[in-house]
Amino acid sequence: MDTVTLSILSEEKCDLLVAGGGVAGCCAALAAARLGKKVILMDECGVLGGQATLGMVAPISSICDRNGERFGGILDEILQEMRAECAKVGEAQGYTSAPSLLGLILTEKLDQAGVTVHFFTKLVAAERENRRITAVIAAAKSGLRRYRAQAFIDATGDADLTFFAKEETVLGSEPGVFDALAQAGLGQVHFEHTQYHFPASGALQPVSVMFTVGGVEEQDCDLYAEYCNRRFTYQELGTTEEEYRQFPFAGRTGFEENGDYLPLPQGRFLFFKGVRKGEYTVNMSRVTGINGADAASLDRGNMDAQMQVLPILELLRRFIPGFEHAYLIQASGRLGVRESRRLLGRRVFHGQEAFDCVPMPDVIAHGSYIIDIHDPTGKAMAIGGSIRGSAYDIPYGALLPQNTDNLWVCGRCISSDHVAHATTRIIGTCMLTGQAAGTAAALCLTEEKTNGEIDVAVLQRKLKADGVKLRLSEEERRPVRNAKNEV
Repeated sequence: MDTVTLSILSEEKCDLLVAGGGVAGCCAALAAARLGKKVILMDECGVLGGQATLGMVAPISSICDRNGERFGGILDEILQEMRAECAKVGEAQGYTSAPSLLGLILTEKLDQAGVTVHFFTKLVAAERENRRITAVIAAAKSGLRRYRAQAFIDATGDADLTFFAKEETVLGSEPGVFDALAQAGLGQVHFEHTQYHFPASGALQPVSVMFTVGGVEEQDCDLYAEYCNRRFTYQELGTTEEEYRQFPFAGRTGFEENGDYLPLPQGRFLFFKGVRKGEYTVNMSRVTGINGADAASLDRGNMDAQMQVLPILELLRRFIPGFEHAYLIQASGRLGVRESRRLLGRRVFHGQEAFDCVPMPDVIAHGSYIIDIHDPTGKAMAIGGSIRGSAYDIPYGALLPQNTDNLWVCGRCISSDHVAHATTRIIGTCMLTGQAAGTAAALCLTEEKTNGEIDVAVLQRKLKADGVKLRLSEEERRPVRNAKNEV
């Protein structure tokens, strides 16, 4: 391996350095800054919000329990503000977001809180002494910078800072995890209720490019109920395999022949009504076998996923009533990576615990989304199912690395197994773990404690005081009244 020596051209100092400007990192930075800490947030892109903005993941789920009671905190604060703004131009139904608007709201809030944001800044290395990170190195337009801080938060989604700090991470599914999933009754494909044949360990959920379209004409029927989360045969759609083969994209990655079913990358139609009339967000691309922590793999996944967008739009025009004159508004500028590296922390949050909603004495956030494993190997729609209670608990230990005393992890790369990750990766849950990490880091800085020395009860009280609806007692835990995972 060749070695290249480069000069550090500048140095920045702060109390807390947050790596990653997705929704989790933004919530972490906000929480700490509001507690009086000097915070720098760095992100490799020029827009905050990550997958919720550049990735165009418009439906923001896991914002409330399955009874519809909101989880509160910075999550609810941001969504309420976005909903009020959306209402000026559209229907503002539920919490379907406007990704570009969300990015602007996050920017405004970080600025108001005094957070220093460094855009177009790519983390490349970490420096440490014993059990502490002392600095990180990042590449910016003007060259390499060193960031010295007392505390650090990894909100990169891919556990990049954790990896550079030489903490242990995992990639993909663990041996035997799918057997446990099947034993828990979660081994079926959503909506089809067919048994799924699980792949070997090391499986990663596929990547996607989402996009929005306009010009969809209103229909008497509910398009989502009629066409979404269903696989259609050629016959059901009034076409034939021979007619399909005439499309120039037939046989391309994602459009391979699929028996009697219309070849689609996910095997199904999946779209969501947007804020404005005639606008829909489409989530139908899929590329399997992509490692989000590997550059060459990402390049291939990004190429293949982007090349699926226009063919999917053509199929929507051809087969979905009202989409005949639909046009592309925007495709996501960031590949949607559902799963890559995860922290192997002091506490691993397990899928069975999420499914059973096991109470955690050190709970710092809740989640409520279904166990939602997109097929790692093919076109099955998704594997898993709804949790058994109204919400599950995420333990504080899932945010903590094993060997570093001044690092917290939040968002998609917290310490969880493959099954639990399939629900904790959801945007609302990432925002809640972000607020918990930022609050914990600020409290530890004030009290001059390590991440493992904090009194979790103090952290819980502070989160509740800041509007997070933590359910700490049996009286606060309610049985499920209905099965809603998003509103």
